[in-house]
Amino acid sequence: MEGLIYKVQPYQEHARLLFVYTPKGKKTLLAQGSQKLNHPNRILAQYLTQIEFKDQDKSFLTLSEAKIIDDFSKIKEDYLLTKNSAFMLEIIDQLIVDDYNHQEIYQDLILALHAKYPEIASLSFALKILKPLGYPLDMNADGRKVLGVNIEKGGLVYQGETNIIDLDIKEAIVLLKLNFIPYQDLEQYETEIIHKIKEFILKYYQYHLQSTLKNLQ
Repeated sequence: MEGLIYKVQPYQEHARLLFVYTPKGKKTLLAQGSQKLNHPNRILAQYLTQIEFKDQDKSFLTLSEAKIIDDFSKIKEDYLLTKNSAFMLEIIDQLIVDDYNHQEIYQDLILALHAKYPEIASLSFALKILKPLGYPLDMNADGRKVLGVNIEKGGLVYQGETNIIDLDIKEAIVLLKLNFIPYQDLEQYETEIIHKIKEFILKYYQYHLQSTLKNLQ
């Protein structure tokens, strides 16, 4: 079984609890001795590390036959890249529960972590995951003139409507791209637009999911 460590917690004197997201959902692994400086599990049992381990088909198990698949060292060396990744793992930690398509979400998460533009990919992940979370954006135009996007409505604002425009038409086009373009095909966008989309996502999650994403602030 493989998975990504999205949270680490010290446990007793020398162990750690590893909270791991896998294609089968969340699992908690007891990593014995991983707080010791000379223990082989110390490097493996780190936040934001993709590992392989022996699965016993239980939600809580002892780490066994483990090895590192990817330690994402380039991300960990950069504060901003780490924060972008932490934003995605925060969504996994706070909002993903048992009855989701974990295989699909896990694959999306790994693809986003390997994308050329990690900041853009993290925003794309936050938008794409709204569908399995039950609060997707409705970005399908009905033929009327589009003025922008509204958070409360969860979709497009048309000419003649009185909804607040949280993103204008230029920003809405970028939002549409982030929502549908594959991670490997995403491109960089203007800093000002990305800042506005970050604010939009933060407020959208607060309004629809009652969740404040600290790593997006």
